[in-house]
Amino acid sequence: MQASDSKQLFQVQVGAARALYAIVVTTALLFWLNQDSIKLYCQQKYHQGCEIPLLGQAPAWRFGAQLTLALEQQRDSLFERLQPAAQLAQAPVVLPEPMPVLAVNLETPAVLAKPLAATPQPVHQAPAPQPQPAPAAVAQPVPAAPALLQPGTVAALAAGDEVFLVGDSLMQGVAPHLANSLRKRYQIRTVNLSKQSTGLAYPGFFNWPKTVAETLDHGPNIRLMVVFLGPNDPWDMPQGKGKPFLRFKSPEWEAAYRARIDAILEQARTHDVQVLWVGPPNMEKARLSSAMGYLSGLYQAQTALYGQHYVSANPILGYTDDGFSYTTQTPQGKRVKVRVDDGIHFTITGQKLIAEQVLSLISFPGLTVTGH
Repeated sequence: MQASDSKQLFQVQVGAARALYAIVVTTALLFWLNQDSIKLYCQQKYHQGCEIPLLGQAPAWRFGAQLTLALEQQRDSLFERLQPAAQLAQAPVVLPEPMPVLAVNLETPAVLAKPLAATPQPVHQAPAPQPQPAPAAVAQPVPAAPALLQPGTVAALAAGDEVFLVGDSLMQGVAPHLANSLRKRYQIRTVNLSKQSTGLAYPGFFNWPKTVAETLDHGPNIRLMVVFLGPNDPWDMPQGKGKPFLRFKSPEWEAAYRARIDAILEQARTHDVQVLWVGPPNMEKARLSSAMGYLSGLYQAQTALYGQHYVSANPILGYTDDGFSYTTQTPQGKRVKVRVDDGIHFTITGQKLIAEQVLSLISFPGLTVTGH
């Protein structure tokens, strides 16, 4: 019996060792193949380089990432080959005439600015990124059509136009309410690509300028883009393999960040798309709130530079100066909760308030309201 028990124990130990070996090998293989995804997650989570010392740039180790990339490219190529007929069958699309917009000062959104003289082509080209912060921008003339704009609005939509919603989890909360109102009231379709944990600081994780370019290329009916992001960006920024991170708020960081804002706005200008950029509101934590104020200044400056439109979420939520509150007061004098307990995101009430404010800045000439 003792010999039999010893044999069984040995077999159990061998089995356990084999299982442990299989787990270790499988885990190592997964890390080897998914090293870039893991590294990007680590960078976004801890805001610093996450290369494994000595191993990170070893050819044998990097081959795993290259193999994964090659397999993904083959998969995408296969999908494209499986759908050639559908792509060729699409009728050529004629782009509609550019939707004119009116440059206004959103510091006082209730007052409509005087129309600017129409120009056939934009006369201003976005400046190349400079190592020093860009000076305060002045709005450039854009084609104006005051007849299409109601007082207090900055954009106009017609039948068949679409709205493109860009942003992080802030937009994810607002987007459904805005899309629902546009669809029910005006039969306006939306393209909602909002994605949590995204921004402009980590394009390796999610590249908004590239996504905007591709979406506008394939969306000829998009006439308005609403952007709402920020809380994922106030961190040191990676600038490439083997290079040190750019320190948040440094001149180099700011130049790179402005360039990414410009990339989005340039795509909008190329496709004759109006832009309404919503600045993030004050946050509960003072450091994050201060960072949002800094980023909002960049959004406001660059949108003005392109003759586009910026609106801060602060007045919508009843905030003045640097103040923060979980609640706001309605016109009827009732206090309602607009922020959830993390001090960042919005309650349903807060989401609806922002959606309605965005909606109030859009004119719908010739369209009949069908519901509320």
